[in-house]
Amino acid sequence: MAMSSSKPARKGKKLKNNRLGYAMLVPATLLISLISLYPLLNGIYLSMFDYNLMRPKKRRFVGAGNFIEILTKDSEFYSTLAYSFIYAFFVVLISYIMGLCFALLLNREIKGRGIFRMLILIPWVIPSVVAATNWMWLLNDQLGFINRTLTGMGLIGKPILFLAEATTARVTVIFTGAWKSFPFMMITLLAGLQGISKDLYESAQMDGAGFFRSFYYITMPMLKPVTTISTVLMFIWTFNNFENIYLLTRGGPVDATFVLPILSYYTAFLRSNIGYASAIASIMLVVLMILAMLYMKLLKNRETYS
Repeated sequence: MAMSSSKPARKGKKLKNNRLGYAMLVPATLLISLISLYPLLNGIYLSMFDYNLMRPKKRRFVGAGNFIEILTKDSEFYSTLAYSFIYAFFVVLISYIMGLCFALLLNREIKGRGIFRMLILIPWVIPSVVAATNWMWLLNDQLGFINRTLTGMGLIGKPILFLAEATTARVTVIFTGAWKSFPFMMITLLAGLQGISKDLYESAQMDGAGFFRSFYYITMPMLKPVTTISTVLMFIWTFNNFENIYLLTRGGPVDATFVLPILSYYTAFLRSNIGYASAIASIMLVVLMILAMLYMKLLKNRETYS
Protein backbone atom coordinates (compact mmCIF):
# COMPACT_ATOMS: atom_id res chain seq x y z
CA MET A 1 0.00 0.00 0.00
CA ALA A 2 2.84 2.37 0.83
CA MET A 3 4.44 1.76 -2.52
CA SER A 4 1.17 2.24 -4.43
CA SER A 5 0.43 5.51 -2.63
CA SER A 6 3.91 6.90 -3.24
CA LYS A 7 3.64 6.31 -6.99
CA PRO A 8 0.72 8.78 -7.55
CA ALA A 9 2.53 11.25 -5.28
CA ARG A 10 5.65 11.11 -7.46
CA LYS A 11 3.52 11.43 -10.59
CA GLY A 12 1.74 14.47 -9.14
CA LYS A 13 5.04 16.08 -8.18
CA LYS A 14 6.44 15.49 -11.69
CA LEU A 15 3.31 17.01 -13.25
CA LYS A 16 3.64 20.05 -10.97
CA ASN A 17 7.29 20.50 -11.96
CA ASN A 18 6.38 20.28 -15.64
CA ARG A 19 3.71 22.96 -15.21
CA LEU A 20 6.21 25.18 -13.44
CA GLY A 21 8.69 24.71 -16.26
CA TYR A 22 6.13 25.61 -18.92
CA ALA A 23 5.02 28.63 -16.90
CA MET A 24 8.60 29.89 -16.73
CA LEU A 25 8.89 29.57 -20.53
CA VAL A 26 5.87 31.81 -21.15
CA PRO A 27 7.65 35.22 -20.77
CA ALA A 28 10.49 34.21 -23.09
CA THR A 29 8.03 32.76 -25.61
CA LEU A 30 5.97 35.95 -25.62
CA LEU A 31 9.10 38.08 -26.04
CA ILE A 32 10.40 35.98 -28.93
CA SER A 33 6.97 36.08 -30.57
CA LEU A 34 6.87 39.85 -30.23
CA ILE A 35 10.36 40.32 -31.65
CA SER A 36 10.32 37.67 -34.41
CA LEU A 37 6.83 36.44 -35.15
CA TYR A 38 5.05 39.80 -35.37
CA PRO A 39 7.48 41.34 -37.92
CA LEU A 40 7.28 38.15 -39.98
CA LEU A 41 3.48 38.13 -40.09
CA ASN A 42 3.33 41.88 -40.62
CA GLY A 43 5.74 41.61 -43.53
CA ILE A 44 3.58 38.96 -45.20
CA TYR A 45 0.52 41.15 -44.56
CA LEU A 46 2.16 44.23 -46.11
CA SER A 47 3.21 42.22 -49.19
CA MET A 48 -0.46 42.14 -50.22
CA PHE A 49 -0.75 45.94 -50.36
CA ASP A 50 0.33 48.73 -52.66
CA TYR A 51 1.97 50.68 -49.86
CA ASN A 52 4.35 53.55 -50.56
CA LEU A 53 6.09 55.54 -47.82
CA MET A 54 5.59 58.75 -49.79
CA ARG A 55 1.81 58.32 -49.53
CA PRO A 56 1.28 56.26 -46.38
CA LYS A 57 -2.47 56.98 -46.10
CA LYS A 58 -3.21 55.65 -49.60
CA ARG A 59 -2.60 51.99 -48.84
CA ARG A 60 -4.42 49.79 -51.36
CA PHE A 61 -5.03 46.03 -51.13
CA VAL A 62 -3.71 44.22 -54.24
CA GLY A 63 -3.68 40.61 -53.02
CA ALA A 64 -1.14 38.64 -55.03
CA GLY A 65 -0.52 41.60 -57.36
CA ASN A 66 2.97 42.32 -56.05
CA PHE A 67 3.99 38.67 -56.36
CA ILE A 68 2.62 38.41 -59.89
CA GLU A 69 4.48 41.54 -60.96
CA ILE A 70 7.73 40.30 -59.42
CA LEU A 71 7.51 36.85 -60.99
CA THR A 72 6.30 37.96 -64.44
CA LYS A 73 7.69 41.44 -65.09
CA ASP A 74 10.62 42.19 -62.80
CA SER A 75 13.87 41.31 -64.60
CA GLU A 76 15.87 42.93 -61.79
CA PHE A 77 14.48 40.38 -59.35
CA TYR A 78 15.59 37.44 -61.48
CA SER A 79 19.08 38.82 -62.05
CA THR A 80 19.38 39.45 -58.31
CA LEU A 81 18.06 35.98 -57.50
CA ALA A 82 20.59 34.45 -59.89
CA TYR A 83 23.51 36.32 -58.31
CA SER A 84 22.21 35.45 -54.83
CA PHE A 85 22.54 31.76 -55.68
CA ILE A 86 25.91 32.30 -57.36
CA TYR A 87 27.18 34.27 -54.39
CA ALA A 88 25.99 31.69 -51.84
CA PHE A 89 27.27 28.74 -53.91
CA PHE A 90 30.80 30.05 -54.38
CA VAL A 91 31.11 31.36 -50.83
CA VAL A 92 30.18 27.91 -49.52
CA LEU A 93 32.44 26.14 -52.04
CA ILE A 94 35.51 28.26 -51.26
CA SER A 95 34.78 28.11 -47.53
CA TYR A 96 34.58 24.32 -47.73
CA ILE A 97 37.86 23.96 -49.62
CA MET A 98 39.69 26.34 -47.27
CA GLY A 99 38.08 24.81 -44.19
CA LEU A 100 38.96 21.27 -45.28
CA CYS A 101 42.59 22.20 -45.97
CA PHE A 102 43.04 23.83 -42.58
CA ALA A 103 41.14 21.03 -40.83
CA LEU A 104 43.44 18.42 -42.36
CA LEU A 105 46.45 20.45 -41.29
CA LEU A 106 45.27 21.07 -37.73
CA ASN A 107 44.21 17.46 -37.30
CA ARG A 108 47.88 16.51 -37.30
CA GLU A 109 50.12 16.55 -34.25
CA ILE A 110 51.94 19.82 -34.86
CA LYS A 111 53.54 22.18 -32.39
CA GLY A 112 51.33 25.11 -31.37
CA ARG A 113 48.19 23.52 -32.81
CA GLY A 114 45.95 25.22 -30.24
CA ILE A 115 47.35 28.66 -31.10
CA PHE A 116 46.78 28.10 -34.81
CA ARG A 117 43.21 27.02 -34.16
CA MET A 118 42.60 30.20 -32.19
CA LEU A 119 44.12 32.44 -34.88
CA ILE A 120 42.10 30.86 -37.68
CA LEU A 121 38.89 31.61 -35.77
CA ILE A 122 39.56 35.38 -35.93
CA PRO A 123 37.66 36.01 -39.21
CA TRP A 124 34.60 34.25 -37.76
CA VAL A 125 34.51 36.06 -34.41
CA ILE A 126 35.37 39.65 -35.34
CA PRO A 127 32.38 41.97 -36.04
CA SER A 128 31.35 42.31 -39.68
CA VAL A 129 31.75 46.09 -39.56
CA VAL A 130 35.38 45.77 -38.47
CA ALA A 131 36.10 43.14 -41.11
CA ALA A 132 34.49 45.19 -43.89
CA THR A 133 36.36 48.35 -42.85
CA ASN A 134 39.68 46.54 -42.96
CA TRP A 135 38.90 45.00 -46.34
CA MET A 136 37.92 48.39 -47.76
CA TRP A 137 41.30 49.73 -46.69
CA LEU A 138 43.19 46.73 -48.07
CA LEU A 139 41.35 46.85 -51.40
CA ASN A 140 41.41 50.62 -51.95
CA ASP A 141 42.60 51.38 -55.49
CA GLN A 142 44.84 54.28 -54.43
CA LEU A 143 46.11 53.67 -50.91
CA GLY A 144 45.19 50.03 -50.38
CA PHE A 145 47.87 47.64 -49.17
CA ILE A 146 47.13 45.01 -51.84
CA ASN A 147 47.32 47.40 -54.82
CA ARG A 148 50.43 49.12 -53.47
CA THR A 149 52.14 45.80 -52.87
CA LEU A 150 51.30 44.42 -56.32
CA THR A 151 52.33 47.67 -58.00
CA GLY A 152 55.60 47.79 -56.04
CA MET A 153 56.41 44.22 -57.08
CA GLY A 154 55.73 45.10 -60.72
CA LEU A 155 52.93 42.54 -61.05
CA ILE A 156 50.34 45.10 -62.19
CA GLY A 157 50.70 48.29 -64.19
CA LYS A 158 47.70 50.09 -62.77
CA PRO A 159 45.58 49.64 -59.63
CA ILE A 160 42.86 46.99 -59.66
CA LEU A 161 39.41 48.43 -59.00
CA PHE A 162 38.32 45.67 -56.64
CA LEU A 163 35.10 47.36 -55.55
CA ALA A 164 34.48 49.80 -58.40
CA GLU A 165 34.08 47.47 -61.40
CA ALA A 166 31.17 45.08 -61.73
CA THR A 167 33.06 41.84 -62.42
CA THR A 168 35.84 42.38 -59.90
CA ALA A 169 33.34 43.56 -57.27
CA ARG A 170 31.31 40.37 -57.65
CA VAL A 171 34.43 38.24 -57.25
CA THR A 172 35.71 40.35 -54.35
CA VAL A 173 32.55 40.09 -52.23
CA ILE A 174 32.53 36.31 -52.78
CA PHE A 175 36.13 36.07 -51.59
CA THR A 176 35.56 38.25 -48.52
CA GLY A 177 32.41 36.28 -47.70
CA ALA A 178 34.37 33.03 -47.88
CA TRP A 179 37.14 34.50 -45.73
CA LYS A 180 34.57 35.40 -43.08
CA SER A 181 32.85 32.00 -43.18
CA PHE A 182 35.55 29.38 -43.61
CA PRO A 183 36.45 29.08 -39.88
CA PHE A 184 32.99 27.65 -39.18
CA MET A 185 33.51 25.07 -41.89
CA MET A 186 36.95 24.27 -40.51
CA ILE A 187 35.55 23.67 -37.01
CA THR A 188 32.84 21.29 -38.19
CA LEU A 189 35.17 19.38 -40.52
CA LEU A 190 37.85 19.17 -37.85
CA ALA A 191 35.29 17.67 -35.47
CA GLY A 192 34.38 15.17 -38.18
CA LEU A 193 38.03 14.28 -38.78
CA GLN A 194 38.62 13.66 -35.09
CA GLY A 195 35.69 11.24 -35.09
CA ILE A 196 37.32 8.99 -37.72
CA SER A 197 39.08 5.99 -36.22
CA LYS A 198 42.83 5.91 -36.79
CA ASP A 199 42.59 2.15 -37.24
CA LEU A 200 41.10 2.74 -40.69
CA TYR A 201 44.14 4.73 -41.80
CA GLU A 202 46.53 2.19 -40.30
CA SER A 203 44.77 -0.63 -42.15
CA ALA A 204 44.87 1.35 -45.40
CA GLN A 205 48.56 2.10 -44.89
CA MET A 206 49.27 -1.59 -44.37
CA ASP A 207 47.49 -2.30 -47.66
CA GLY A 208 49.78 0.16 -49.43
CA ALA A 209 47.38 3.13 -49.72
CA GLY A 210 49.01 6.56 -49.71
CA PHE A 211 47.67 9.87 -48.51
CA PHE A 212 45.51 10.62 -51.55
CA ARG A 213 43.91 7.17 -51.73
CA SER A 214 43.21 7.24 -48.00
CA PHE A 215 41.75 10.71 -48.37
CA TYR A 216 39.49 9.65 -51.25
CA TYR A 217 38.32 6.29 -49.89
CA ILE A 218 38.26 6.96 -46.13
CA THR A 219 38.27 10.66 -45.24
CA MET A 220 35.72 11.98 -47.72
CA PRO A 221 33.13 9.19 -47.27
CA MET A 222 33.40 9.45 -43.47
CA LEU A 223 33.01 13.23 -43.65
CA LYS A 224 29.93 13.03 -45.86
CA PRO A 225 27.33 13.49 -43.06
CA VAL A 226 29.20 16.49 -41.59
CA THR A 227 29.84 17.93 -45.05
CA THR A 228 26.19 17.72 -46.07
CA ILE A 229 24.81 19.38 -42.95
CA SER A 230 27.45 22.13 -42.70
CA THR A 231 27.26 23.10 -46.38
CA VAL A 232 23.46 23.29 -46.43
CA LEU A 233 23.43 25.29 -43.19
CA MET A 234 26.07 27.71 -44.45
CA PHE A 235 24.26 28.09 -47.77
CA ILE A 236 21.13 29.21 -45.90
CA TRP A 237 23.13 31.69 -43.82
CA THR A 238 24.99 33.07 -46.84
CA PHE A 239 21.88 33.35 -48.99
CA ASN A 240 20.28 35.43 -46.23
CA ASN A 241 23.41 37.48 -45.55
CA PHE A 242 23.11 41.27 -45.75
CA GLU A 243 26.02 42.96 -44.03
CA ASN A 244 29.01 41.61 -45.99
CA ILE A 245 28.00 43.02 -49.38
CA TYR A 246 26.20 46.09 -48.04
CA LEU A 247 29.17 47.25 -45.99
CA LEU A 248 31.61 46.74 -48.89
CA THR A 249 29.73 47.89 -51.99
CA ARG A 250 26.18 48.94 -50.95
CA GLY A 251 25.07 46.58 -53.75
CA GLY A 252 27.09 48.41 -56.41
CA PRO A 253 28.66 49.26 -58.68
CA VAL A 254 25.51 49.78 -60.76
CA ASP A 255 23.63 47.14 -58.74
CA ALA A 256 26.17 44.48 -59.80
CA THR A 257 26.37 42.92 -56.34
CA PHE A 258 22.70 43.08 -55.46
CA VAL A 259 21.42 40.06 -53.53
CA LEU A 260 17.84 39.59 -52.40
CA PRO A 261 18.23 41.04 -48.86
CA ILE A 262 19.81 44.20 -50.30
CA LEU A 263 17.23 44.47 -53.08
CA SER A 264 14.44 44.23 -50.50
CA TYR A 265 16.12 46.87 -48.32
CA TYR A 266 16.63 49.32 -51.20
CA THR A 267 13.09 48.81 -52.48
CA ALA A 268 11.67 49.55 -49.03
CA PHE A 269 13.76 52.47 -47.80
CA LEU A 270 15.22 54.13 -50.90
CA ARG A 271 12.41 53.49 -53.38
CA SER A 272 9.81 53.81 -50.59
CA ASN A 273 7.81 50.82 -51.84
CA ILE A 274 7.11 48.88 -48.67
CA GLY A 275 4.54 46.50 -50.18
CA TYR A 276 6.78 45.46 -53.06
CA ALA A 277 9.78 45.04 -50.77
CA SER A 278 7.71 42.89 -48.41
CA ALA A 279 6.73 40.68 -51.36
CA ILE A 280 10.41 40.24 -52.28
CA ALA A 281 11.21 39.34 -48.68
CA SER A 282 8.28 36.87 -48.61
CA ILE A 283 9.59 35.12 -51.73
CA MET A 284 13.01 34.98 -50.13
CA LEU A 285 11.36 33.45 -47.06
CA VAL A 286 9.85 30.71 -49.24
CA VAL A 287 13.27 29.98 -50.75
CA LEU A 288 14.82 29.77 -47.29
CA MET A 289 12.00 27.52 -46.08
CA ILE A 290 12.70 25.13 -48.95
CA LEU A 291 16.38 25.13 -48.03
CA ALA A 292 15.48 24.61 -44.35
CA MET A 293 13.26 21.65 -45.28
CA LEU A 294 16.17 20.21 -47.23
CA TYR A 295 18.38 20.73 -44.20
CA MET A 296 15.92 18.94 -41.91
CA LYS A 297 15.62 16.04 -44.34
CA LEU A 298 19.40 15.73 -44.54
CA LEU A 299 19.62 15.92 -40.76
CA LYS A 300 17.07 13.11 -40.45
CA ASN A 301 18.98 11.03 -42.98
CA ARG A 302 22.17 11.66 -41.04
CA GLU A 303 20.57 10.42 -37.82
CA THR A 304 19.37 7.30 -39.65
CA TYR A 305 22.85 6.82 -41.10
CA SER A 306 24.43 7.19 -37.66
